[in-house]
Amino acid sequence: MKAISNFSNWRNHARQSWVVLVGVLLIQGVQAGTLLKRIHVDHAFRYQGAGDWEIVIHGNDGDSDLDPEEAVLVVIDQPFPGEGGRANRPPSEQWDFLGVGGNEEVWLIPQAFSPLIWPGFRSEGAFARYFNGDSRLGFSAPFVRLSVEGISYSGLGNGYFSMWSNQTGGVTKLWISSADGITEEDAYYFSSGHAHTNIGFSDPGVYRVDYQASAFLSNDGGNPLVGTEAVTSQVQGFYYAVGTYAEWKATYFAPHELVSENPSDGVPTATAYGSDSDGDGVPLLLEYAFNLSPVEADQKILTPGSETGGLPRVYLDGSGTEARLIIEYFRRRAEGSPRLSYYPEFSSTLESSWQRAVRETVVTINSIWELVRAEDGANLSGDAARFGRVRVELE
Repeated sequence: MKAISNFSNWRNHARQSWVVLVGVLLIQGVQAGTLLKRIHVDHAFRYQGAGDWEIVIHGNDGDSDLDPEEAVLVVIDQPFPGEGGRANRPPSEQWDFLGVGGNEEVWLIPQAFSPLIWPGFRSEGAFARYFNGDSRLGFSAPFVRLSVEGISYSGLGNGYFSMWSNQTGGVTKLWISSADGITEEDAYYFSSGHAHTNIGFSDPGVYRVDYQASAFLSNDGGNPLVGTEAVTSQVQGFYYAVGTYAEWKATYFAPHELVSENPSDGVPTATAYGSDSDGDGVPLLLEYAFNLSPVEADQKILTPGSETGGLPRVYLDGSGTEARLIIEYFRRRAEGSPRLSYYPEFSSTLESSWQRAVRETVVTINSIWELVRAEDGANLSGDAARFGRVRVELE
């Protein structure tokens, strides 16, 4: 009688298997970005004069400024009504710009104050007033125009991005929506200084949004005022991690490893679902699923009594009247919105169909993890072969 374990992950009906690698591997440390989760910061566009701009993430309350290429704004995959995070799209057609159907999930950063991530938009420079004839405006102010020059997305959805403002009387003023493509009309205007607006994401994943600021340094003094001496900033990308899996990746990898600068380049090799950048034989998605590090060669099997994780443990339990195969594994708790499904399965041959476990026992480890004991329904005797695996699916 023998028990053999086989584990694989599953994505869009394609399996990626892994094997244990024996040896010692030294991994160079990866410099992850700064994660911003419960803080007020600003996308800051500072005109320095002579055509030069400085673009940073401005830290409020005395916090230091950050390079946008070295920081990630995190949107939590939990519902916080009025504060952001996950929400459901209203059914009215005016919300079609979000890129999802009525009552479907969206992820938000609100215009109004939030104790979660609350990024505003800030400009610094002596900009001139001018009359803006855009149908969404129609008045004079020292406007700064913020356009979106590109959006890159890494995730399983469409990755639509939007910005809009709440107006008096419940009117929604739409600034930007990538659901129908980006055009010249997709721009956010705010008076020089500081402002907040709503930001929406259609799906979990990592987004890189490339912004460009422009304004006028003077006007013609006419009626209406016409802006003169236009100045335009360089294009600068900002990174947003939406959801638990995206946040987990951002904890370990630099922002440029999370999503490509050019959408046509695809997902960076380091953070593809089946990648193994630490060379320990375990794909990235399984390291997320079973609490292993993606930047250290820490491939290991779960040990009895462990509270730190590991690959599923398969063993034969002969303590009862019938010998049965058991799989024990760490599982992310549903309360943390991991968007993972775990399927412990058993089979007599690798070629035949797999059967689900007949019984599960679950023990809570902490707020994130639980230990699952899954029992096979087949009674093993003699020299019969039996295989066990845990199939993992990311939503």
